[in-house]
Amino acid sequence: MKAQRFSCLLLGCTMLAASLHARESAHFDSAGVDIHYVTEGQGEAIVLIHGFGGSGGTAWIGPGNFDALADAGFRVIALDNRGHGESGKPHDPADYGVNMAEDVRRLLDHLGIERAHVVGYSMGGKIANTFRARHPGRLLTLTLGGYGWPWRGPDLTLQESRDRLSRREVMPGNDLDALAAYGARSNDLVPAEADLRANRVPTLSIVGTEDATVARDDVRTLRETMANVTAVDMPGTHAGSDGVLYKPAFAAAVIAFIRQNAGTAASAEAR
Repeated sequence: MKAQRFSCLLLGCTMLAASLHARESAHFDSAGVDIHYVTEGQGEAIVLIHGFGGSGGTAWIGPGNFDALADAGFRVIALDNRGHGESGKPHDPADYGVNMAEDVRRLLDHLGIERAHVVGYSMGGKIANTFRARHPGRLLTLTLGGYGWPWRGPDLTLQESRDRLSRREVMPGNDLDALAAYGARSNDLVPAEADLRANRVPTLSIVGTEDATVARDDVRTLRETMANVTAVDMPGTHAGSDGVLYKPAFAAAVIAFIRQNAGTAASAEAR
């Protein structure tokens, strides 16, 4: 009988824990484009922004970062950027660029969240840093992973962007026309140097020591130019099973940085 009661208590605790970390998949309308997101946990919000050709699931949930952050006591939100995952995939370049940063703002508005920690990786870093430049008061902290100095590349037509994609390995299941449309407006996601130097949002820069996608000189230039940056290098590549997103140290570094900067952003805003 005691064993049965213990089993019931254990089952009840397990069900309670599951209810506290119930993962919700949902959609919302972002200025006419359907945006998919997944959320879990309670506490201060962390918005996760994935890289090119990926999704919230492949970049954050699969590698374990999503659950690690939720288990640390945060409300975690991973969106699929427009043109990716389960979100809408318009083919007009005008639907991309800064609209991708505004999707983050509209997501926060949709969820009734005034300020959040924002974590972007690779292309997600471009989106996150542009969101910071446009709406610095909406961030508590910023983490830029797999991201260096935001140089402007050549301005591409839609066809030129398509031609580049045809020579590049892209994850299966993507809409190449949507990705090409993003590429034609990616230069819109480049903050001005003066803005980087004036940054007041506590920012963490994480790059893998074996990241061959982001040039080390670009990483160094970003860290020397952008104000309020803490630099962390960790073993790992840019992507794949040996990428830094698959290292438990990634989520641990984000959690430690957020806790170290608790109250810093609010104090800066008050001044």
